[in-house]
Amino acid sequence: MRIARLKSLTSTAHAAAPSTSEVRSWDAPQALAGAAREKAWDAGGLAWLAEGLPDGLDYCAKVEGRLPQSLSGTLYRSGPGLFERDGFRKWSILDGDGMIRATTFAGGRARFRTRFVRTTKFNAEEKAGAFLYPTWTTPAPGCRNASCVPSHSQAGVMAVVKAGKLYAFDELGPAWTLDATLLNAEQERDLFEGEPGAGPVNYKAHTKTDGASGEWVLVGQSRRREHELHVLVKDSTGKQTRHAVHRNPRGSAYFHDFFWAAPYVILHLHPAMLSPLPMLAGLHPFADCLTWKPEQGSLLVVIDTTGTRPPVSVEVPATWMWHTLNAYVSDNTIVADFVGYDTPDHFLGPDAAFRAIMRGRMGRAKSAGALRRLTVELNSGRTRLDTIAGGHYEFPFIPQRRVGQRHRYGYVASGGADQGWFHDGLARIDTETGNSAAFHFGHGHYVGEPVFVPDPDWPLGAASGEDYGLLIAEVLDGQSGTSFLAIFDAAHIADGPLAKIHLRHHLPFSCHGWWEAT
Repeated sequence: MRIARLKSLTSTAHAAAPSTSEVRSWDAPQALAGAAREKAWDAGGLAWLAEGLPDGLDYCAKVEGRLPQSLSGTLYRSGPGLFERDGFRKWSILDGDGMIRATTFAGGRARFRTRFVRTTKFNAEEKAGAFLYPTWTTPAPGCRNASCVPSHSQAGVMAVVKAGKLYAFDELGPAWTLDATLLNAEQERDLFEGEPGAGPVNYKAHTKTDGASGEWVLVGQSRRREHELHVLVKDSTGKQTRHAVHRNPRGSAYFHDFFWAAPYVILHLHPAMLSPLPMLAGLHPFADCLTWKPEQGSLLVVIDTTGTRPPVSVEVPATWMWHTLNAYVSDNTIVADFVGYDTPDHFLGPDAAFRAIMRGRMGRAKSAGALRRLTVELNSGRTRLDTIAGGHYEFPFIPQRRVGQRHRYGYVASGGADQGWFHDGLARIDTETGNSAAFHFGHGHYVGEPVFVPDPDWPLGAASGEDYGLLIAEVLDGQSGTSFLAIFDAAHIADGPLAKIHLRHHLPFSCHGWWEAT
């Protein structure tokens, strides 16, 4: 997969243009339209992240540089693709209807496609021509005297391919499935194989596929009997082999991702405490009912999916965690790496970055995401929290073959304080030394999660921990209002992209990706 490097790859940052004053208060954002939207440059052009994308795009994209003939497969990415209906605009960048964008590589070419996941919610609202249901941070129009509890999946967070089926996850209900080749034939599918009603009600957006065994691990929650936590383990053929149930010791506390270190699932329950009554009364959406209470600390729950050890709960310092990097077991100790924040000010609060970007502003994001490590001694229960590398990081990624196995290097989206929460580059971090290598496109660019593509001609470096392959990341150029996919040599990120796949338009914010080789 070695490719001749492009010349003059860094982009010139542009001057910020005037911002629009035509915005409402934080609790009732309005759409930025026409010329006003074009002038929303407080966020360095990154307001494009909050603009939707048409359904059914399908074309061969322009390749700058040369793609290797051996690069064969599809990059699936999932994220919000629709933010407005009937003049009503979502309040947060997390709240768009789920869209799959698929880039297929074959014969040195790249084909780009988009497809909305036609969930029950999407179909009903498309027919009505308006939003009908509340979502995580946005009530439905006219929600004031009705429940603001989110009740329908947007299927817009995670994409996973299993046995030719593309699974689209949110955090409400089961997954939605599409044909991985045609991107159609959606249906809701509950992955629990057991007595009806005995499994989870809502599945978390993240799943784990063990790099050695191929086991597929899912976590869900039930609203029955004090908020049960459910863990499903399926073998590489998709058959469920284990189902563990444990009472959530923090009740309805919110969490997003989890660690897998076979045979253990480790849940990091940070102190984001839910007060449901205002949501049930229709006064506030879900996110506005979360309160950050760092004085309560975080709680780790270690669940042995074989049942050999009883579940263990241990207290650790309060840290907000969106995403894990990886975890593994070493000498009866669990090592778990993740991106952590001292406070989630980019997510919670009236001027949080995730809200402000909907109005073309950077918003608040003073707490940076650092790469951190938790260690848990299984026999004694002693824990430790360390910082591996300080910085502005998010969207950690590990090669699929290392999931649940010992790792050395991690890959992250990387940024600087001048762009708040939003990231303008990628970094490769050595988790043993804390050293990092990075490449930044500069102010006015947004770089999403890097997805690792293994080089089929090179095995994993067992002794050095080296990973041989490519990283593919979406990049928004806020000045031009267009996006491209940047392809890096994973071991030489600082050298810049090997190639770029130029799209004809911008890409809105996306969450996570999956590489499926062919």
